[in-house]
Amino acid sequence: MKKVLKTLAVLVVLAAAGFFGYRYYQSRQAVAAQSASGSAYTEYTVSTGSLSKTVTGTGTLSISQTDDVALDYAVTVTDSLVEAGDTVTAGQPLLNIDAVALQTTIETLETELETTETEIATLAADYSSTTYLKMPQYGRVKEVYITEGVYIQDVMDQYGAIALLSLDGWMYVEIPAHEAWEIDDTVTVRVGNVVLDGTVRALENGTATITFSDAYSEEGGEVEITYKGESMGTATAHIHMPYELTTSEKGYIHSVFIEENDRKWEGNRICYLINVPISDSYQALLETRVQQTEQLKEMRTLRDAGAITAPQDGIVASVVTASATEQAADTVLISLYVGDEKEMIVSVDELDITSVEVGQNVELAMDAITDHTYAGTVSKISQIGTATSGVTVYDVTLTIEGDDQLKLGMNGTATILVEERENVLLVPIAALSTSRGESYVWLKSDSAAEDEPGVRTTVETGLSDETYAEVLSGLSEGDVVLITREAGTSSADSRENGMGGMMMDMGGMPGGSFDGGMPAGSPPSGGGAGGGRTRGN
Repeated sequence: MKKVLKTLAVLVVLAAAGFFGYRYYQSRQAVAAQSASGSAYTEYTVSTGSLSKTVTGTGTLSISQTDDVALDYAVTVTDSLVEAGDTVTAGQPLLNIDAVALQTTIETLETELETTETEIATLAADYSSTTYLKMPQYGRVKEVYITEGVYIQDVMDQYGAIALLSLDGWMYVEIPAHEAWEIDDTVTVRVGNVVLDGTVRALENGTATITFSDAYSEEGGEVEITYKGESMGTATAHIHMPYELTTSEKGYIHSVFIEENDRKWEGNRICYLINVPISDSYQALLETRVQQTEQLKEMRTLRDAGAITAPQDGIVASVVTASATEQAADTVLISLYVGDEKEMIVSVDELDITSVEVGQNVELAMDAITDHTYAGTVSKISQIGTATSGVTVYDVTLTIEGDDQLKLGMNGTATILVEERENVLLVPIAALSTSRGESYVWLKSDSAAEDEPGVRTTVETGLSDETYAEVLSGLSEGDVVLITREAGTSSADSRENGMGGMMMDMGGMPGGSFDGGMPAGSPPSGGGAGGGRTRGN
């Protein structure tokens, strides 16, 4: 029985192999017959042409420049004389205002101006072109940065101070502690040829902090520590309580009255300044007086006119509503679209935004104007995207070259030309197939194998649109490639013929739509994304 079963199994395998082999042979014969009769393929002669890659987006037309009318003082609007969308001319009344309420504001500002004038007079009386800088407190001068003839604020800019002080009379060093040392023990500190008493102030983690008089050592100087005649080594001295002396005074340094290691008390002179400019406070008051004077003039003019007028020609974008409530200072009372430059903001998908650059050309088709298209350029690209339903888009601002037909708020579709190829070889997308990551075409040739329509030729492609692909290598102008007429039928046949389908995946059955995992007619590897236009020569 085992031998019988084994024999039956062998027969089944042989029968299956024969069946599928016969079906494969039939499919090959059918393809060869179709190729011979010319019924399965269309010929295309490779030629040069222009190819472009585009990105599209929709948006609403607006004017890029606006002029906001706002006052730097409060005002009450009693009546709006225009509405959004109205066209206005320079000097045209836009808003009526409450002149009585404005007069109260004017009187308040007049009082403020009087106060400013008084303060200016006081500072002017106290002004002197020379002055002495004096010590703000006691300290020993450890470093001096000022010198005669130098502008004192230049010293401040360079050093951040005019002098460095020691406030508590001590310098200190840190040095490895002697095992016998205790707090308040006395040691010897040698500063050059000067010998001083030092005191152990702290002992921590095997390190001793020793203080001594600040009268001799400089900041960062080396001193020697000895104990009971034995040298403990050298250490770097630092100011125990440092203080950087600064000033906001201005002027040139005529004389300097401090030296390093001098002790100075509060009120002692530091230096003498000449050519001292007027103070910042005085200058600020002068500017305040100018602003108050100009504002009073403007307010009085508005009070007498009774209305706010248009600063220039434009279209009303927005206007406040008349109300008994006072409008606060700097409130935008009316906003105008001004100038002729129009713009549109369109949303571009994150997959396309990297192809868009400022300066690229744009073609704009308006929904309401069907007989004309407009030109423009990309003027701005937002760096922050907006995510909606898992898709991120970016705002792209377009500057449009328009005419009188364009109206604000019109909708349109913008086509951004992101890449273009001129005078390049073109091949139809339908003629391309892929296998193992390579694109190829069937090249018509008398040397083609008997059962194949042409010579399988590998090509390298570049930019592509929905119809054509740029050929970088593999073909020449005038070559004839074959395009499958009925790709859907061939695909169905390849899937239907079990063994035949497997053979096509390995060898590349001519005209099959399943080859290397990519359907025939898909954009080739290296082709561009997005919409496009093709122009043949």
